[in-house]
Amino acid sequence: MKFILKISASTVNSEKSHQWPQFLAAFSATFLSVGSGFQNGWPSPSVPKLLSGDLGFEVAPEEVSYVVMIAPLGFLIGSPITGFLLDKIGRKYTLLLLSIPEILPCILIATCNNVTILYIARLIMGIADGALFTSLPVYMGEISEPKVRGIIGASHCYGMLVGVLLINIYGSYVPIRTAACISVFVPLLFLITFVWMPESPYYLVMKNRLEDARSSLKRLRRMTNVEDELTKITADVQRQVSEPSTLRDIFTIRSNLRGFLIILGLRTLQQFSGAVALTYYIQIIFKQADGSLSPVESSIICSGLKVLVVSGSSIVVDSFGRKPLLFFSCFGSAVLLITMGVYFVFQQRGYDLSSFMWFPIICMVLYNVVGAMGLSMIPNLMAAELLSASIKSKALGILNMYLGVCIAAVSKLFQWLDHDFGMHVPFFFFGVWCVVGIIFVYFGVPETKGKTLEEIQQMLKGNTNLKLDKMNDNFSNGDVIIDRF
Repeated sequence: MKFILKISASTVNSEKSHQWPQFLAAFSATFLSVGSGFQNGWPSPSVPKLLSGDLGFEVAPEEVSYVVMIAPLGFLIGSPITGFLLDKIGRKYTLLLLSIPEILPCILIATCNNVTILYIARLIMGIADGALFTSLPVYMGEISEPKVRGIIGASHCYGMLVGVLLINIYGSYVPIRTAACISVFVPLLFLITFVWMPESPYYLVMKNRLEDARSSLKRLRRMTNVEDELTKITADVQRQVSEPSTLRDIFTIRSNLRGFLIILGLRTLQQFSGAVALTYYIQIIFKQADGSLSPVESSIICSGLKVLVVSGSSIVVDSFGRKPLLFFSCFGSAVLLITMGVYFVFQQRGYDLSSFMWFPIICMVLYNVVGAMGLSMIPNLMAAELLSASIKSKALGILNMYLGVCIAAVSKLFQWLDHDFGMHVPFFFFGVWCVVGIIFVYFGVPETKGKTLEEIQQMLKGNTNLKLDKMNDNFSNGDVIIDRF
């Protein structure tokens, strides 16, 4: 039997950290995610308007498909540049720079007079999005304590979904140019608020700016004495950055490769489950499904419920863990996507579905709900958890270039499969990928709930002495463990 005897507060520091400053910094940074959500949600209300000549010039259906898919290709530019900037100028100033490529596309869309300018605007949107996927998870993961890293890390996904919801609301009822003018206010709000937020203490330690790191930790923890955590971060960073940090080392060091492949698998699963493609074309899907509600109403309901579910899931992700939520999300998405595919098969074959007009909205709402609980949120969170500080920026740059290619390919694939074979085919395709995802999550994804970034690295290395390490931490924190037989 074991008893843990706590030494008195006079022996150890009894000051407790506060989490609200971490949430405040994350909240401010999330305005960039809302702007990213505008980019991801923009095609849903805009594609029907582009086809109807809303901008005052003709855009052919094939050109519309390229307007949609060109944005993710911007990841190929934004991700590697940001990977370099993260280590060169820091996490905070990299994020501040991203406000520029979020503001510029809004101006271009509001003033465009041909489809070429529309292509350029969408490409710049994609550059900002790729840069954000590379930089924001790093900042979120490094400013937060382990017990709240789940909810703070999920705020990136939450902000994106809020942006998707908002653009589906006002973008559906105002012209495209007006919607662009409205959208510009969010990155401006980010600039005004985030400039006052602290830099990542991990980055400051990496640059040997220990006094600045101490000041950052004091602001983020609202504590006067942060020496214990600063010492631990310093030791962790020194160990991680002492490892080889070239591009080659991502693939030759076992723990780096394992973390890289897990994130690669999660990103593949996230996109081939239809997460973004179905968001891009959701109003087109509802129009073809001929449900009981209008495509605009249906898309707003789906987006709104997704926001509510992610807000709830982000609270419980540190309680239930990453792996169970991912497993449930894959299973539920597979069932719903395949079921929706069956609906479109019956529709294509001319069956009378007038008694089932409620079915498409119910099925898609449930798909968005179960997807939001895992597939939409957790890959973003784990991208910040699984990589060593020595190769994090380089690896995320590569991974997010891959992500951009996936998003572009899947969005074009959806349009092609629908046009040439029928709407049921992309739903079956995405459903089968979710079944593959169940197997991948079960055998290939580790649980990171409650672990520090260093503990996660030791787990990836196959270190089985984590319990012993935690016992040693208990001694250093003033806990005496007594074994009684």
